[in-house]
Amino acid sequence: MGITVKNTTPDTARVVLVGEMMDGSFDAKVMAETDVPYTKYWDNELEQRIVYLHPDPEQLEAIVTALNERRLSIDELQNFGSSAGGTSELPI
Repeated sequence: MGITVKNTTPDTARVVLVGEMMDGSFDAKVMAETDVPYTKYWDNELEQRIVYLHPDPEQLEAIVTALNERRLSIDELQNFGSSAGGTSELPI
């Protein structure tokens, strides 16, 4: 099963900030590209990445669930993002 998520376009400038936490879990937040912090967003994060997708709340929840269940890697997720517009079919 997959979900279709809108890719970011230059006029929307929305991104998903994805964080991997020290305990191995993941969290994510949709925000304006200009709001992404240069420092850690979550206190207990190991890594954070920007993904150029604009999911609705249900899609974001499905993405985080897939990351936490190891059905999707943060690298795979980042490959689906694009600033070219359109949509991405995520395999989750």
